[in-house]
Amino acid sequence: MEYTDRSILLVDDEKPVLNSLKRLLRPLRCQVLTAESATAGLELLEQQTVDIIISDMRMPEIGGEVFLQKVAERWPETERIIITGFSDTKSTIDAINKGKVSRFLMKPWQDEEVLKVVCKGFELAQLKQQNVSLQQLTEKKKKELEQLNVQLEDKVKLRTEQLEASNLKLISSYRAMVRMFSAITARRLGQDSHKGSQLNSLLVRTARLTPITGKALKQLYFAWQLRNIGKLSFADELINQAYVTLPAENQRQFQQHPLRAQAATVLVAPLFPAGEIIVQHKEYLDGSGYPKGLKGEQISYSAQLLCVVNDYVELISGLYQKRSYSSHEALAYLKEFAAERYNAEIVDLLCSVVDQLVAEGEVEHERCLATSALISGMVLSRDLLTIQDVLLLGAGQTLDSSVIARLSEMEQNLEEQFEVFVRQEAS
Repeated sequence: MEYTDRSILLVDDEKPVLNSLKRLLRPLRCQVLTAESATAGLELLEQQTVDIIISDMRMPEIGGEVFLQKVAERWPETERIIITGFSDTKSTIDAINKGKVSRFLMKPWQDEEVLKVVCKGFELAQLKQQNVSLQQLTEKKKKELEQLNVQLEDKVKLRTEQLEASNLKLISSYRAMVRMFSAITARRLGQDSHKGSQLNSLLVRTARLTPITGKALKQLYFAWQLRNIGKLSFADELINQAYVTLPAENQRQFQQHPLRAQAATVLVAPLFPAGEIIVQHKEYLDGSGYPKGLKGEQISYSAQLLCVVNDYVELISGLYQKRSYSSHEALAYLKEFAAERYNAEIVDLLCSVVDQLVAEGEVEHERCLATSALISGMVLSRDLLTIQDVLLLGAGQTLDSSVIARLSEMEQNLEEQFEVFVRQEAS
């Protein structure tokens, strides 16, 4: 294995040792820098950052443990390895604690061990570099997406081309792109991932009771996932406030989001049919919808279905009226108070699907408990995360007494109060 793009610094006051290590590392084809003192090593690091440092323990003026402590403070990403010919336990411990040393080697060393440690360090450095690049690329995509605005035509086309070009490097298929955009949108809108999974099931179950099948069903599902993508560039007051409470001017601005969402899909050929559904999913049969005020048969059947399910979700989520509706109230609104807007057949199908979900206990059995209230046999309904979004347990895991005890101990260690969402298995 060759590492032509990786570098290592060797620090030892004995030149023969440096020469021996250089010969040993030559087959790796990496860049090898040497310094005969800690001071010289620090001067080299001022000019060039390296992936790995191998430093002798005992050197004149500045010892290896002090040198590596300085490196850890100024260049924490550089892996630090100590090498010594002395059985000095205290110095070795100081080097590990203060210099945050990852490994130490004894003189005389084993060539195979040194090569193995260096290769592993290079591979770790490469993985870190790739991770940083992916994070930077993902952040870049998010910022580009937020720049979409209502001035369509040439500006939208140009930005969509940039978005498509950059995302082709990040993903291998449009399905992966749909998942990525859906996740970004859900995070921007503050949506619960577990609740989103339930709502996905609501749409799919309703659609499967209709003549929509095959590719048309896939496009409807993509439209469902991407229907809110046009809201990403909105200010918080537009997406965090119920629609009916917005001033008229803000409502007119909000009504452009289906057009924005369609614009984001127009240059991705496999998603074009989904964009056609999205741009109509807020149109009503009586012509009172937006953005174009279409009526009746001007609205596709898939868009009529998406309209019904989406409006139901907005009602129970508090995104349309001033308060969140119960499922019963939301269905009554669709059937009675705004019946002229919706396809009555689709509303009836949605009612039957909601009844199924209620019977299956998909919503009522979920509770948020403190760790002290957990009981063996309970099942996580959501991922359990720390404040820093570190995943502790995955949704679907059954809790037993040992897991509950570990969670309680982790709360004390992390000084956090976990919110544990659980559901009990049906007996």
